[in-house]
Amino acid sequence: MTPLPADAISDPGPTIWIMGEALIDFVPRQIDGAIAYVPQSGGSPYNAAKAAALAGARVRFVGGISTDFFGDMLVADLERHGVDTGHALRSAAPTTLAFVTFAGNHPRYAFFNNLTSTSLVQPPPLAGALGLGDVVSVGSISLIDRPGAENITAEALRCARDVLLAFDPNVRADMVRDRPDWTGRMERLLAAAGLIKLSVEDLAVLRPDMTGAAFAAAQLAAGTGLVVITDGEKGARAFGHAGAVSVASPQVRVRDTVGAGDTLMGTLLAELALRRATRLEDLKALPVDALRQYLHRSVIAAALNCTVTGCNPPTRAAVDAWLAKG
Repeated sequence: MTPLPADAISDPGPTIWIMGEALIDFVPRQIDGAIAYVPQSGGSPYNAAKAAALAGARVRFVGGISTDFFGDMLVADLERHGVDTGHALRSAAPTTLAFVTFAGNHPRYAFFNNLTSTSLVQPPPLAGALGLGDVVSVGSISLIDRPGAENITAEALRCARDVLLAFDPNVRADMVRDRPDWTGRMERLLAAAGLIKLSVEDLAVLRPDMTGAAFAAAQLAAGTGLVVITDGEKGARAFGHAGAVSVASPQVRVRDTVGAGDTLMGTLLAELALRRATRLEDLKALPVDALRQYLHRSVIAAALNCTVTGCNPPTRAAVDAWLAKG
């Protein structure tokens, strides 16, 4: 893989703005023979923000974060990982909570999001703050419950007029109470996004009658710059205007898969930002070899995340070390 020059890391280039939920995952642990639930920072966009920052990008989190002690924990964790929280929206509304259990290594969630800092969020207008080549990324459960879901969608669509919109639906169908309302938001974001990342499970909900290749072809024809479809331990496929590539996931000892897709998304966004390839026209012009490089690095990062418990994305140095092993 072509290494980045040193000045690319010292000057991370365009900013990645990430809008979405910041929540607390309660993860099961065996303590004194009983199951206890331990709080960990989480949320799909939140995890992607940390992954992008650890990969060397300039990242700003734009999401609702409570002023309760869980919110303080979330802000401290973002800042510890190098994410700018100056645009995070603090409020007295409580933090969204999620309890996690596992079927094998695969997580199942129970979310508590009623009247929270996520479901009530009103993002600020970003137009005056966005720079040339910046990216706005949205997704996941922050797009389910009104009014926050509609507020985020409206701001994301406004931003998409000026900068690249990245979209990771990260579907949690069991949380959706008003399916037509949610589906409408998904369709508007799919139509506006320049970069779409989704899993095969997401695709089965959003386009149950389409293969990944057919979905990607339709999106590219409609103007999307890049579509990435993840498939767990099988790796990921990327579909660009110059062609498609597949990257297999490396064999690792999996602890759990929490945040693997988020880590892939954040790492991919960082790689595009560091390579100054964040405009829609840049994505459409990406050669296949470059696309394979960026996806390879992102898949490695996702796999390394799975070797530890919870979402703990690897540093850029850790990915470099893995790649150096050949």
